Amino acid sequence: MSIKMSVQAEPRDVDSWLALARRLESSGFDALLVGDHPGAGASPWPALGAAAAVTTSLRLGTYVLQSGVRDPVQAASDAATLDILAPGRVLLGLGAGHTFREWEALGRQRPSPTDRAGRLVEFVDAVARLLSGESVTVDGRYLRLNEARLDDLPVGERVTLAVGGSNREILRLAATRADIVALSGLGRTLPDGHRHDVRWSSEDLRAQVSLVREASERSGTGPAIEALVQVVRVSEHRPRALAELSDQLHGVSTDVLADTPFVLVGTVQEMAAQLVRQAERFGITRYVVREPAVQAVEQVLPLLKNR
Repeated sequence: MSIKMSVQAEPRDVDSWLALARRLESSGFDALLVGDHPGAGASPWPALGAAAAVTTSLRLGTYVLQSGVRDPVQAASDAATLDILAPGRVLLGLGAGHTFREWEALGRQRPSPTDRAGRLVEFVDAVARLLSGESVTVDGRYLRLNEARLDDLPVGERVTLAVGGSNREILRLAATRADIVALSGLGRTLPDGHRHDVRWSSEDLRAQVSLVREASERSGTGPAIEALVQVVRVSEHRPRALAELSDQLHGVSTDVLADTPFVLVGTVQEMAAQLVRQAERFGITRYVVREPAVQAVEQVLPLLKNR
C-alpha cells in the first residue's frame, strides 16, 4: 500500500514558487497542484511550466480546472504542452465549477448543479479522447466539436486525468474515465459562491466510495481514490483539538471529525496512523493538502514509507 500526498498552492512570487516546487520534490510529495478560478487567482499553466523547469520527478497539475467556463480543446492542448516540459508528470484535474463570479464575468448565469455536472461529463469525455490522440466530433447538449484534435503535441494517455466532485453522475464518470477520483467532502455551495456545506460523515463517504467501486467494477477500470484535506492541525492533544474544531464548524460533531479523511488532526504519528487506517478502511490512498500544511505533512511522509 502506497499513500501519496500532494499540495495545492498558488504562486505569490517567482522565488517562493520555485522554492516550493524544489522543496516538495525533495521531501517526497507526489505533486504540486494549482487551482483554477479565472479572474480571482493565478492561471495554473504558466505557474506549472515554471515549476517544471526546476523539478525532475514532481508531478504537476490543475486541481481542478473549471470546465464550466473553459474550452475542452484548449484544456487538452495546455495539458499536452506542459507534458513537453514535464514528460509523463502532468496531472489534469477537472471539475464542474461552483463560483458565481466566474460565470457572471462572462455575462452568464451560473448553471444548475445538473447542468454543471452534465457539461463536465461531456468535457471529460472530449478531453480524454483528445489526449489519447483521437479526432473528436461532439454534438452534445453542452459541447460542439468538429474533428478537433491535437496536432504536433504529445498524446497517447501520457497525462494523468483526475475528476473531482461529489455529484453522483460526476462520480460515475470519474470512476470510468479518470485515473483519479477526487473527493472534496463538500456539498451545497453557500450564497457567497466559495464556501460549502460539508459532507464528512462516514455514511456519505461510504456511499461515494461504493458508487465509485461499483461503477469501476462494471467498466473494468481501477482509479485511485483521493481526498482533499480541508483542515490540517498539529496537536499534542487530539481530542481537545477536535473539540475546538467542532465548535468552529457549528454542528459538525467530534465523532464525525475524528472519522473523516477531510480532516487531519493530532500528532504526526496520529496523522500517519489515520492515513493508513483510511487506506485500509475506505481505499483512499491519495491526499491533497494546501500549502500551509506542508511543514506538518513533511513530518508525516517518512512515517508512511514502510506502511
